[in-house]
Amino acid sequence: MLYISEDFARDIQGADPFNSLQTMDGKVYRDVKGRKTLQFLLNGKSYFVKSHFGVGWREILKNLVQLRMPILGAENEWQAINKLKALGIATMTFVAYGSKGWNPASRQSFIVTKDLSETVSLEDYCREWLHSPPDFSLKLKLINKVAEISRTLHRGGICHRDYYLCHFLMSNKPLDENNDSKLSLYLIDLHRALIKKKLGKRWLVKDIGSLYYSAMNIDLTQRDFFRFMQTYDSMGLRSSLTEKHEFWNSVQKRALALHNKLGPVK
Repeated sequence: MLYISEDFARDIQGADPFNSLQTMDGKVYRDVKGRKTLQFLLNGKSYFVKSHFGVGWREILKNLVQLRMPILGAENEWQAINKLKALGIATMTFVAYGSKGWNPASRQSFIVTKDLSETVSLEDYCREWLHSPPDFSLKLKLINKVAEISRTLHRGGICHRDYYLCHFLMSNKPLDENNDSKLSLYLIDLHRALIKKKLGKRWLVKDIGSLYYSAMNIDLTQRDFFRFMQTYDSMGLRSSLTEKHEFWNSVQKRALALHNKLGPVK
């Protein structure tokens, strides 16, 4: 399987992407067993490439024993990006994807995406709220936007599985409270995303609990959390607190468990 956009094909000038991307110079963001993430420049354009080199049978068996679906390569992220775009959720734009090899333990694959430049993660942006409280209307719009994305994502059958504020990107240009277009949020880092026809409760709790944990240290109020709940549930607060009580109680328990295990987000 090999896909290359016309623009990126011109940039690599007919070179074998499997070979050229492995030898590309750039800034390494992650280099773990079986996977590497690199930012590189090509013809004045910035890209990210995630290369997968096979996880090995040991890792596959370990995941299966733990009843977890192993991530075998870049195909999962490629499918997730397509699914998010179909749902109308802003995300990365891929310009190349490739996979080769029949053995799932040693299959090589890659995905190249455009650099979302001039952006800042919500984790970094909201960290300043502790010292410089945001304009209320902007905070409200951001809370509702994240809740809307979460609702669309889950109703569309996708569990992100790494659902933290750091994986939401927004423009780093000054925000204008009268310009909603500048509040576009991009959801990134989809290589572990789970896609199903319908998600079970545990997957929803996993995502929202992780998101709640990542937002515990940015000086949000109880009312802010209630606003998120109302938008995510598409119902009034009283209904959320009664009909969805068990769900939100599970979300809080997961967030607290992560906090006890990992400590506060720094």
